[in-house]
Amino acid sequence: MGGNAVMTKYDLKPIVKTFYDALEEGTILGRKCLRCGHIEFPPFLCCNACGGLDTEWVDLTNVRGVVKQALPTKGAFGDPDFRNQHGDYFAVEVEIPGADPFNTSLLHVDYDKYAEFDKAISEKPVAVKPLIIQDEDVKVVVWEIDGESEFKKIPELKPAKKAEESAPAAVPVPAGPAGADDEIAQTVISCAAEAYGVDKAAITLDTDIREDLSNESMKMIVMISEIEERLQVTIEIQEASLLNTVGEFVATVKERKGITVDPQPAGTPNAPQAKESAAKRAAAPVDDPVGQTVIECAAEAYGVDKETISLDTDIREDLSNESMKMIVMISEIEERLQVTIEIQEASLLNTIGEFVAKVKERL
Repeated sequence: MGGNAVMTKYDLKPIVKTFYDALEEGTILGRKCLRCGHIEFPPFLCCNACGGLDTEWVDLTNVRGVVKQALPTKGAFGDPDFRNQHGDYFAVEVEIPGADPFNTSLLHVDYDKYAEFDKAISEKPVAVKPLIIQDEDVKVVVWEIDGESEFKKIPELKPAKKAEESAPAAVPVPAGPAGADDEIAQTVISCAAEAYGVDKAAITLDTDIREDLSNESMKMIVMISEIEERLQVTIEIQEASLLNTVGEFVATVKERKGITVDPQPAGTPNAPQAKESAAKRAAAPVDDPVGQTVIECAAEAYGVDKETISLDTDIREDLSNESMKMIVMISEIEERLQVTIEIQEASLLNTIGEFVAKVKERL
């Protein structure tokens, strides 16, 4: 073990920039626990198997995995822009040696053979390998079938537009950042200004990063990396996807540092209020078609009797925390009720009643 190669509780090394810098060089990295050997991919700073803090980088560029589950990317569930740029794909759960299964995309597939592919993976292992692709302004890891296969199909794609041609221009917002007079807030604002190429005087705690600055994911990654390095905290990418304003990032950083924040500071998330109101709206008996349909979709996705499900059923606590089952449920709801529920949006909904309320908002 040498230098900063190993992460301990005394040396919290930011992982976002290292991971994406490696992708730019054609290398895929994970983290390996020095205590139990478990591999974290996508990389985390600690081991989810034994809780150990001593981990090190491991090269997974040439690793092979197997598909555990597969879902079609039909209707609103799929990403049309991603499909237009990279071709048809399946949403899959992949497992590599020494690591827990994770959700990803399987490219270069014959979409018309989804049913046969789904049956094949239940009968025998289907090997896949990682593939680094350019998705808009950032390189990401997807997977493809290893070797020749009847399910493999390389698409013919038109050249993609350059990211700078389609990226929205930064929009200045009014100055006067109330509550932004402390060192942490100023540092986060400086990191945002540098990453997005704007004057920091134009950024406040209420600045919505994607709406007011830019929706380019690489700029977000640069900002997170700067925050991690300058403030010595860790912000996971998945966690960052749920944060919208500069104030929400400031609040998250302060939580990491054990600093108490006001219950409702400027720019903090309002998801709890939305969640509470959704639950109140869904408090009525399940005697309407929408409520019954959502319950049926949940019962089918999670493999339980619909009679055991009520509006108060907490999906993750009472049914299962498996994300694939949640995706199946959402897909069924979308297809049967002709509505759209974004995955990021669904992550804020807990009970069946909240899903019913959300669907009724869409109808």
